[in-house]
Amino acid sequence: MFRRLTISILVLAGVGGLAACGSPAKGEIERGRQLLNDNKREEAFAAFDAAVTLDPNNAEALAGRGCSRPFSDALPAIADLDRAISLDPKSFRAYRCRAEARRTAGQRDAALADAQKAVELDPSQAYGHVTLGNVLDEMDRTAEAIPEYDKAIELDPKLANAYNQRSIARSRLHDDAGAAADVDKAIELDPNYGPAYASRATSEAFGGDCAKAVADADKAITLDPGFPTAYGARALCRGDAGDLDGALADAEKAIALGRNDAFSFWLRGLIRAERGDKPEARADLLRAIDLAPTTDFAADVRALMAEYGLQ
Repeated sequence: MFRRLTISILVLAGVGGLAACGSPAKGEIERGRQLLNDNKREEAFAAFDAAVTLDPNNAEALAGRGCSRPFSDALPAIADLDRAISLDPKSFRAYRCRAEARRTAGQRDAALADAQKAVELDPSQAYGHVTLGNVLDEMDRTAEAIPEYDKAIELDPKLANAYNQRSIARSRLHDDAGAAADVDKAIELDPNYGPAYASRATSEAFGGDCAKAVADADKAITLDPGFPTAYGARALCRGDAGDLDGALADAEKAIALGRNDAFSFWLRGLIRAERGDKPEARADLLRAIDLAPTTDFAADVRALMAEYGLQ
């Protein structure tokens, strides 16, 4: 039986839009805004990139390009958002997106400062509270994250992203019923919201229901192939079925997509340990501890390393 560690370290990101301004780049900014709202990140990036070419000092175009970059481009995103903020120090979206990019890059304290600044600039924006919740959850301050998601839902009761993020936080707090209700609500509100299927697939995979997990993971990947969590859920189930090559491919895909999270490195380390790739497995598991150095998690991973002779 493929071995599991009961953890739920998931990183999901929200998306937002940008208002257009009166400039030669206005049309591309409008187009990018709509594409980003539709979660078409690659097309949105192309539109905002064209806007930056037309107007290199347009703060909205730079913020839009930073917000729409793939997760693996966290550092270039931060550079775009730094420029946007220097041009418009009151840009809510630039601070919010920089918080998410810094979170992905592992810059937790800086991410928290940006998320708090975004909420300060516009407390009426639901996505700002979602981002602040995400950063707090990433910092193992999950109990503090829940009220931020609650506030986001109060401001926008139809925001699928807020329900999905709250489901992840509730899962980490062992509120399985609340987590399941939230992720189902996210899918009800937006049947094409891939991250919610990925969240449900992860819960199902850890719960041992791999038939449902693989179906939800495949659905998530179809809807949003650039979102990494679904690959991790599918890797768990492929490993359980003895398909270590397939599991490794999925785990590597999750890491390649740029989510610098402990779950993906723990998973790849476990798969490599099962394959007998001990030096690589040890490096991954140590990286997982480094990314999520909570006492219980670190102890569990070190126990796993001892079991496989990786100390």
